[in-house]
Amino acid sequence: MRKVIFTVVMCFICGVAVADGEADRNGGLPTMELGVGIGGQHLNDYRGSKEAQTTVLPLPFGVYRGNLLKADRGGVRTDLFATQRFELNLSAAVALSSGDDDNSLRRDMPELGSMFEFGPSFNINLTGEDFRQGWMFRIPLRAAFSLGGDGDGYEGYIFNPKLTYRHPDFYKGWSTRVNIAGLYGSESFHDYYYTVDTPFVTVDRPYYKAKAGYSGAYGKVSFTRYRDKWYYGISFRYDYLNGAVFEDSPLVETTGYYAVSFGISRVLWQSKD
Repeated sequence: MRKVIFTVVMCFICGVAVADGEADRNGGLPTMELGVGIGGQHLNDYRGSKEAQTTVLPLPFGVYRGNLLKADRGGVRTDLFATQRFELNLSAAVALSSGDDDNSLRRDMPELGSMFEFGPSFNINLTGEDFRQGWMFRIPLRAAFSLGGDGDGYEGYIFNPKLTYRHPDFYKGWSTRVNIAGLYGSESFHDYYYTVDTPFVTVDRPYYKAKAGYSGAYGKVSFTRYRDKWYYGISFRYDYLNGAVFEDSPLVETTGYYAVSFGISRVLWQSKD
């Protein structure tokens, strides 16, 4: 599990270290950057768990800003179609897991891994001159694959419509992004987290079968800054699970919780090629 946490925190640092793809292309920033950094997270074991872990690790990072392949705080993507108002792309992201190997509710159950998500997203620019600023509506639909834990493989799909606000210079060189989002998952996706099969039933953990549907909502705000070859970033997220189709699972003990992530990175090498 330590290896998985290492990987996903590194992905977070890479996300912090990269400005928006369109801004990079227009702003003349280097095509490639390599460096070192430190990143950390305070994260619940899974959505609905009260138990949380705090992890801080030193890590290398790498950034690539290409014309076709782009990266930002939301993950990695390639555009299929783009205008000033509309955008269709394929995108990938990692949904972090802090680990549940010692989680009391899941004792003796299979260990959960992090999720790699991949799929199309249709985006609509609502108020800004382009997708670098203002309000936009994003509609991603992604297949989810578990990484680490007790098994790797396809776990279903997740639908994640969200309102996003972005400002490239919110306060004294700090950029910001705000997301207000809902989540909808397939039956197999919810099974992975919330189903209790017969072999794992106990006196305090009754049988439960998850179903497809509404997975709750969340709000997230992040701030990033680049100065003198240093990247800084921090994000705050709050999840609200009231009304989720799995709310009555014996593996759910809270309908509200927060998560915090941060990263600090130093650029050691750059290339404009």
